[in-house]
Amino acid sequence: MKRQPIKKTQMMVLALVLAVLLLGWGLLGATKSTVPAADYGQKLRAAEMTQACLEEIRQLKEERGVPISSVNDINDTGVVGQDYSFITTTLGNLEAKRTSTNPNMAAMVVDMFHELGLQPGDKVAVNCSGSFPALNIAVMCAVEVMELEPMLMTSFGSSTHGANDPELTYLDMEYDLLQKGLLKHKSDYFSIGGREDVGAEMPEAVVNEIVDRLTGYGYTFFYHDGLLDNIRERYEMYRAFGDVKCFINVGGNDVSFGNSKVIVYSDGGILSHLPENDHSTGLVQLFLAEGTPVIHLLNIKSLATAYGLPIDPVPLPEPGEGGVYYTDTYRKELAWGTLAAAAVVFYLGRGAFFPQRLPETVRRAGARHDHKEL
Repeated sequence: MKRQPIKKTQMMVLALVLAVLLLGWGLLGATKSTVPAADYGQKLRAAEMTQACLEEIRQLKEERGVPISSVNDINDTGVVGQDYSFITTTLGNLEAKRTSTNPNMAAMVVDMFHELGLQPGDKVAVNCSGSFPALNIAVMCAVEVMELEPMLMTSFGSSTHGANDPELTYLDMEYDLLQKGLLKHKSDYFSIGGREDVGAEMPEAVVNEIVDRLTGYGYTFFYHDGLLDNIRERYEMYRAFGDVKCFINVGGNDVSFGNSKVIVYSDGGILSHLPENDHSTGLVQLFLAEGTPVIHLLNIKSLATAYGLPIDPVPLPEPGEGGVYYTDTYRKELAWGTLAAAAVVFYLGRGAFFPQRLPETVRRAGARHDHKEL
């Protein structure tokens, strides 16, 4: 069947419709306005809480004589750690660690909570390592502002430039913040972290010293030799906690992903399914398999870009700064007017696409008249 060529009149009508739509699009862009997001207040409170916590940790480091590197920790935050230590687990990205110290990361987490529709009283499962101490704090501040009920498991091992000072692990920081009343929720359990979550690469004496110190604070130590059994037992503990609405993973300890390398390289943020066919076992995969959404916080630079936050900023932004606090609004009447104008143009030019047919009685009369003339 031969294709009918597009007639010139049809092209003209289509061009006019397109011109109207493009004009309307341009006007929408020119008249858009940026306004504070509906959850601006909650985001700001979470960021201010995070900033207060970070200031306390910097003072704590100074009081305990733990050095702050002016080369690595260029904003003097106190939460950027050493190049290497006995509890260092893997290589980390220094720019990502410094990016995570922006207190407005807490606003990003609040945004994700709202996107998932979380409500006060909802239960969330949280798994943290020592790799991103500032981000751990940002998550907990967002949890408090949103009035969520968390179950928190934390490992003290850390990748490079995280909370990898053996004398001041993330859990030491958390305990100080709890004592000062800056945080409300305490880690329910802690583990070693590192390879297979048992610190296989760490000196035993260092591990024992840290475990003794943390249990002395009143923390509950969780240990399991086998990684898969470790993951399954943690998962069952989270499920026993109640109706978990969301699983939040900060960092990349082994129990998060099991033997998978897929999740590690995903962009992160909110996940509702595995990025590819992945049948490995980790906490992330188990929660996704049952239909529980996951907030995956690891590839920090891509997340910062997606939520309008700067990468490796100097100096650190103040709470309330960043695109995550604002939303673009457009004039709805202009949008509807543009669509209506385009529809009118198409309606007026409809004859080019749908030629009018004469009524049957008229066509028959014309046919008889022609026959008589013959």
